[in-house]
Amino acid sequence: MIQSTPPRPFVSPRRLAILVLFSALGLASWAVLAQQLYRWVDDQGEVHYTDQVPPKYAGKARARLSEQGIAVEIQPALPTGEARERARELERQRIEDERLLQRYRTVDELELARDGRLAAVEAAIQAKRDDMRDESRKLIALYAEIQALQTADKPVPIDLMGKVDASLTHIRTGYTEIIDNEDRKQEVKDEFEHTIEQFRRLRRLPDPVLPRKRDRNRPKDPPLVSCREQALCHVYWERAVDYVRQYSDRDGEVLGPGLLMAFQDDERERRTLTIAWTQKAADQPVRIYLDIQCKNRLTASLICIDPRVPKVRAGFKAAVMAE
Repeated sequence: MIQSTPPRPFVSPRRLAILVLFSALGLASWAVLAQQLYRWVDDQGEVHYTDQVPPKYAGKARARLSEQGIAVEIQPALPTGEARERARELERQRIEDERLLQRYRTVDELELARDGRLAAVEAAIQAKRDDMRDESRKLIALYAEIQALQTADKPVPIDLMGKVDASLTHIRTGYTEIIDNEDRKQEVKDEFEHTIEQFRRLRRLPDPVLPRKRDRNRPKDPPLVSCREQALCHVYWERAVDYVRQYSDRDGEVLGPGLLMAFQDDERERRTLTIAWTQKAADQPVRIYLDIQCKNRLTASLICIDPRVPKVRAGFKAAVMAE
């Protein structure tokens, strides 16, 4: 009678390799230690099975194996160098996108926020222009005092000249602050232009076919030119002076270092056209700025009513920088 032989348990090559490894290491508890077995590859490409990954290779990809030698947990390699920086940038961008979508629901809300920021900067500009108006009146009075002394053939006191210098410095410093705020307005415009594009992309909104009404009503570029080369800056200054004099009466003109104040009068209002040369430091660009302020003779309103004023402002940059 032929007796049947019980089937022998099948041992996979991977399980057999693990058993041999454990036997060689003299490990006592298969079930416990198998849970701590990791498969990892060193820098030379050699595969290792150990219960711990050496600190040197802690950043390498590794897999924790089950009792059956199956990978039950895989930890990818930690990103390094450019990959790590890229991962950080992607996470930063993801957080920024989430905040944008949580903060704003429509493009209109973004445009209202932009217009509010621009209005705040414009208010700061107007406050400084008011200060410049007061200081200009003071400077005009000082020049009138000097002219009266010179007409009477009397010497001009040193302290009077000091007051003139201080007033000129105050005005140029004020216009430097105005120019800084004009730059800030442009930064706000650029920032929100990018943000609105980002919002449209995230919401999958179509591009606008025509400029929105609010966009068409935004402030135009300021009457401002910049230069770095000294010779070119002086050319620009002379052109700016000539440009302003085209629209002034040349009576009572105030001309000082880096400053020209010219006037134009009619039966309705008095207009003051001021150009200021400003430079924060020797390594910074020169900025030449045109400011036009008006005062109504009947109502004392400071809003310019002469239709030429917007055209003078708009044409300043092209006239000064003409080839």
